[in-house]
Amino acid sequence: MRRLAALLTLVAWLVAGCSVVADAPLVPQPCDQVYGAQQCLALIDEAASRSGRTREDVTAIDIVPLATTRDGVLITRSGSAFNVRLTLTDGTTREAMMCPGVTRGPACTDTQRLEARSSIEDGGGYHDVPCPDGSPPHSCGTPLPTMQAAAVAAARPLSIARFTIPIDHLGAYEVSLGEASLANGIATLASFAFVDAWPLDVSLRDGVAQINLRSLEPDGKPFQNYYDHGWRPGVERVEAVLAFEVLWSEPGAVLAIRDVVVR
Repeated sequence: MRRLAALLTLVAWLVAGCSVVADAPLVPQPCDQVYGAQQCLALIDEAASRSGRTREDVTAIDIVPLATTRDGVLITRSGSAFNVRLTLTDGTTREAMMCPGVTRGPACTDTQRLEARSSIEDGGGYHDVPCPDGSPPHSCGTPLPTMQAAAVAAARPLSIARFTIPIDHLGAYEVSLGEASLANGIATLASFAFVDAWPLDVSLRDGVAQINLRSLEPDGKPFQNYYDHGWRPGVERVEAVLAFEVLWSEPGAVLAIRDVVVR
C-alpha cells in the first residue's frame, strides 16, 4: 500500500511537471536568431503575400512557436509548424502559420534554391496510370503505339541555351518559350534549369517555376497525362510555356533560365 501511494505521488508530480512545461509561455524570437537571412526573407515574402503585402512593407519578423519547445528551447527542425509575426511599416502586425506537415520550399528548408519543375516529368502526373476505382494497376493504362519513323523525322524539338525574362510586375507569369512539334503527339522531355540557383533580386512563390506544354492543334488535348492525351498521326505542334508567380522583385530584375529542351 505504501509502495502504491509513493507511485501515485510520483505520477502526480510528473503530470504536474508536464503541465507546467505545457503551460509555459512560448516566447517569440527574432527570425535571425532562429533561421538564416535568406530563409527569413523567404518567410517574409510568403507570409506578407497572404495579406497582399511585400517585404517592403515589413519592418520585423518574429518566429512564434506553436508547441515546439523542449526545455525552453525553440525546436526549428523541418516539419515543425510555427507562426510568423510580421510587423508592418504602419505599426500593425500580421501572423501566419508556416511550414505545417511536410511542407517544403525556400521558406521551410535550410538551403534556399529555386526548383525547376515540368508538367510531363516524374512527379508532374503525366505518366500516372489512370485506373477506374477498384481496378488493379496492371489492368489499365495500355501504352500508346510506338512513334512512327516518319513522324520522328518530321518532328522539330525546341532547344534554347539561355532565355531571360524581365520582371515588371508582381503576380502570375505565363511566358512563351517557343514552339516545337512532337512525333505522334508524344512528349518525351520538357525541361529547363535556372542560371542562378537563388537570385537575390526576385522571389517566386514556393521558389518554383514550371514548364508546361500546350497543343497548337485545333483538336489538341491537354498535356496532363500520357494516356489521356493519346497518340495521333504525324506530328503535333506545341507551345512551351514557363509559369511562375512573383512575390517580390527589385526594379530591373530578370529571371534567367537555361538549357530549355522540349521534344
